[in-house]
Amino acid sequence: MRIIDTARRAVMLGAAVVIGATVVSSPVIAQQGPGVTDKEIKLGTWMPLTGPIAAYGVPQRAGIEAYLKMMNDRGGLKGRKFELVVEDNAFNPQRTLSAARKLITRDEVLALVVPNGTSQSAATFDYVLGEAKVPLLNPYAGAADWFTPPKANLYGALVLYENQAKALGRWIAKEGQKNVVVVHSALAAFENVAVNVLPGMRSVRQDVKSELFPTKFDTQDYGPIALEIARKKPDAIVYILAQPEIIRIAKEFAAQGVKVPQYTYSPSVANSMLELGGTALEGIRSVSYTVPVTSDAPAVKEYRDALAKYFPSEKPDYVSLTSFALTKMIVEAMNRINGPINRDSLTRAMDNLKNYDTGIIPSVSYGTDRHLGATVVRQTDCNLLSRARALTTFARMSEARAVQMNGLGLRLWFST
Repeated sequence: MRIIDTARRAVMLGAAVVIGATVVSSPVIAQQGPGVTDKEIKLGTWMPLTGPIAAYGVPQRAGIEAYLKMMNDRGGLKGRKFELVVEDNAFNPQRTLSAARKLITRDEVLALVVPNGTSQSAATFDYVLGEAKVPLLNPYAGAADWFTPPKANLYGALVLYENQAKALGRWIAKEGQKNVVVVHSALAAFENVAVNVLPGMRSVRQDVKSELFPTKFDTQDYGPIALEIARKKPDAIVYILAQPEIIRIAKEFAAQGVKVPQYTYSPSVANSMLELGGTALEGIRSVSYTVPVTSDAPAVKEYRDALAKYFPSEKPDYVSLTSFALTKMIVEAMNRINGPINRDSLTRAMDNLKNYDTGIIPSVSYGTDRHLGATVVRQTDCNLLSRARALTTFARMSEARAVQMNGLGLRLWFST
């Protein structure tokens, strides 16, 4: 009986040694990944490549991939090439959640980068941030409650839409408009932005009013709506709408002879909107995340060269330029990782990215208590038929006020 026990103990001891060796070596194996090998870094994203706002998704994808392909041609990052897995969410929350599950469980991506859609991305938070604990970096979206307080694994670099609306309100009031109609999609994500125009106006002057005018998302016929708004005789009109809707309603106003200043926020700033809107959108005012796509800045030239090389059918556009810059920030954070690249080291690197200047959008800073890295946007007059000025101001969103930028004059040109 003792011989059997001794033999059994010897077998168990041997097994323990093997297990112990495995435990000792497993941290080395687990240091990199998911989504990281010695040769590859796999990232994932979602965006509307079909559906009512595919006009955003297509150039957005081009901007992300143009930067990653450019980096790959330069040798990649730390000897690794980037692979991007793109899912079409069609701007639908349920499809977005399905896309997130696929990217994380099947594709095993390191992180989700520059995904599109506010309510759409928010639909994934419980799973992505809570259950899977996967970094979701620099979404082309945002809402105040995303970053106050900061959510673990969620980082953004685009000024909140609510604050953009306040800046628009200040701009409108400073230009002397007193009676404004804010046309917005009747969805919470759009309404939450639209309600901030009036507080912005009243931070400048009190004798102003702003009327909200909700419309069904992806409305096709804006004729009756434009007529009803025209009867209100507004001094100015603000659009918190998707790009195709802005084009439709602006054309209806033009057809009805309504000529008042038009304003919108940064998600609508795209050359495609100006080209398709034609003279109906001549002179529309907007805030923009980026310097002009025609800028001579080295980073913008780099963007145009990359876009021409990898996506020759895509024209330079504010959407692709923005996503190019957002991707550049993420890659810079990865580049600063000392040691293995994994989800934990990536979020630590994001926390430590301070005053980083892409040369395209204002510099960004993150921290453990600050996951929204940006505070400023640029004011822009958009003209199709003549040169337009990118006004020499930034709107500092933390205070919702315009700040002079050393008299720097920038000019941009939109071609038809």
